[in-house]
Amino acid sequence: MQARHTHARSAPPGPLSAALKERNADVWDQARTMRFVREVADDTIGDTVFARYLLFEREFVDTAARLAGAAVREAPGAAALTGHARTLHALVTDQYDYFSRALETTGVPEVGPRAQEQASVLTEEVLDAADAYGYPAIVTCMYAAESLYETWCGEAVRSPSARAEIADWVRLHTEEPFTTQVRFLEAEIDALEILPETAADLVTVFGKVLAAEIRFHDAAYVE
Repeated sequence: MQARHTHARSAPPGPLSAALKERNADVWDQARTMRFVREVADDTIGDTVFARYLLFEREFVDTAARLAGAAVREAPGAAALTGHARTLHALVTDQYDYFSRALETTGVPEVGPRAQEQASVLTEEVLDAADAYGYPAIVTCMYAAESLYETWCGEAVRSPSARAEIADWVRLHTEEPFTTQVRFLEAEIDALEILPETAADLVTVFGKVLAAEIRFHDAAYVE
């Protein structure tokens, strides 16, 4: 994956990690309060809907693992290499273990082609961005997804679901090692040595990933 640069635009002022959210405030708020998030938070989400989500999310772990593997390959230093390797290990061990247990509880749902196609938009978005902009986009895509989860799960954990598979999923995103990973990605983004126009491109990437996250989660409601 090699980075390329597009036409020049103004670079975001201040830390890039903060600018990514500030420049995408509208879609950030939409993602943080999307239907899936609201229904998990008030424990009204349907069992079948959550089971579909689990299936989609398990499939996306493969994409996340590929992104983490690409990040390992392109890591700019030893600390980055270690951080991404740790992420990759967690994805193919702890994450897979969680989904195996959870889907045993919920059962594996039937998923139609329309829902599957909608859920796949997130994979297409992050892989396209990684191909276009390389390491800077990889960490931006990962940060978009993981900082979103840290935020909404941090709110939802205050009123845990009565269903263990849901409560456990929310809790996992509010404690170490997940929160440590979010801080690591934040630091990697702020340490990027990139041109101003590339920084502006990453703002666009961040927003597109958030929009794709909304479509991904909404796919769980598609019959």
